[in-house]
Amino acid sequence: MALRTRGAADRDTPPPVGKDVRIVFCGLLVITFMAMMDQAVVATAGPTVAGELGGLDGYAWVFVAYMLAFGAVMPVYGKVGDLLGRGPVLVFALVTFLLGSAACGLAGSMGELIAFRLVQGLGGGGLAVLAMAIVGELLEPRQRARYQGVFTVVFATASIAGPAVGGLVTEALGWRWVFFLNLPIGAVALLLVVERLRLPVRTVRPVRVDAVGAVLLGGVVTGLVLVTTWGGTRYAWTSPETLGLAGGTLTLAAAWLVVERRAVEPLVPLRLFKDSTFALANLIALLSSLALFGVLNFLPLFLQLGSGVTVSYSALLMVAALVGMTGASLVAGQIIYRTGRYKWAPVLSMALGTVALLLLSTCTAQTDELVVAAHLTVLGTAAGLSQQTVTLAAQNTAPRGDFGVVTSTVAFSRNVGALFGNALFGAILTARLAVELPERSPLPHGASADLSPERLTELPQQALDGLATACTDALSTVFLCAAPVLASGFGAALLMRNLPLRRATGERQHRPGTEE
Repeated sequence: MALRTRGAADRDTPPPVGKDVRIVFCGLLVITFMAMMDQAVVATAGPTVAGELGGLDGYAWVFVAYMLAFGAVMPVYGKVGDLLGRGPVLVFALVTFLLGSAACGLAGSMGELIAFRLVQGLGGGGLAVLAMAIVGELLEPRQRARYQGVFTVVFATASIAGPAVGGLVTEALGWRWVFFLNLPIGAVALLLVVERLRLPVRTVRPVRVDAVGAVLLGGVVTGLVLVTTWGGTRYAWTSPETLGLAGGTLTLAAAWLVVERRAVEPLVPLRLFKDSTFALANLIALLSSLALFGVLNFLPLFLQLGSGVTVSYSALLMVAALVGMTGASLVAGQIIYRTGRYKWAPVLSMALGTVALLLLSTCTAQTDELVVAAHLTVLGTAAGLSQQTVTLAAQNTAPRGDFGVVTSTVAFSRNVGALFGNALFGAILTARLAVELPERSPLPHGASADLSPERLTELPQQALDGLATACTDALSTVFLCAAPVLASGFGAALLMRNLPLRRATGERQHRPGTEE
């Protein structure tokens, strides 16, 4: 009897994680932290860079170039990792990122810096995808749920620490060291991964790179980035330039779908979408990023202009959202590890997110900051519950030969959702402010174009009160428009099959009677 009990427990409980795997995992965390922190650090150093190199008109492209390359190569790395093995491809991505970092630190002009940021992005997109895919290949799904939650902690920590580190490094050593510091950090991570990484042996597959599909998808990502960057700023949303660019992007997307249907080794095999779990995981990733991360970008504006708090205090309030995100991700990982069930997490995530957005839409300029912080905690909790869970769900039913593609496609969907969220809610906010500001706030001529903290201190109290009301009313509209997006995600999450997490990557998952 004792022997049978022990055997049952062994079948239900994943085996312990070995020392080599834990060391590799630490190396992957360092790599992820470095890639995630790069944007936040560079943003803080940006004004100093623009002042020294000149070319202020190209300043935004320091960030756009990285984002463009980062998003375009994600599916490529997923596919190539499946064909060649993820270990060597990760090394290539990391070396590319480090070479790009070194070149950025040596840049002598804004044009050079933008070009080298493209190189950095070509490596960074691979790091983001391959780290998660390698964790998925090394660990059984239930173990993976436990460890993947730590990636959300790394993401939140990088978001919090990045601006402060960027400012300190820039002041103490100069902006070039913002890039140079990646070199020793990346070297340590490279040694940890290369020395200890031992992936399962796979069947060798012919390398047939879908070059046409990669170029077309790169064009789609470029179009998305340009539409979201230029729309509403350089060109009006209804201008011929913006509409033409959007139409060209849709045309490229249609051409990409045609190519993928005919390619021998497609970048993203469309047959994968026949699996409802994979299709729903991508849809939930898209909708949650569109609403949650699109809205999160406007929360500092809500806090500083609507609630009238200082920049530092608004950053402190934003920590509430990050704490909710990290706590929810870690707790969800532990529960999934112990139960082997994951459907509850995206369902609860979409429900909580919808509630949080509706609560935020009720906030006014007079709402207490602690109440706002509580709402932000709920919003962060919603983001944490879905951040890694949908990736885990898609990986759980992935054929072994497409494991990297499945991981990268979900990450790509999340990235596209964030881009659309910024564009969509930015347009809604701009339209509402154009109506609210003239009615609510009698600002001096031209003042609405400069709402920096320094400029706000110069405005009369009547103008400040009207500005706060206008901003909260406009942002309430943004929150209300985002809520139905998450409600749609809630419906998609309810449709997801509640399959038990399998014991090993690549095994057949579905058996009659396993759904709940």
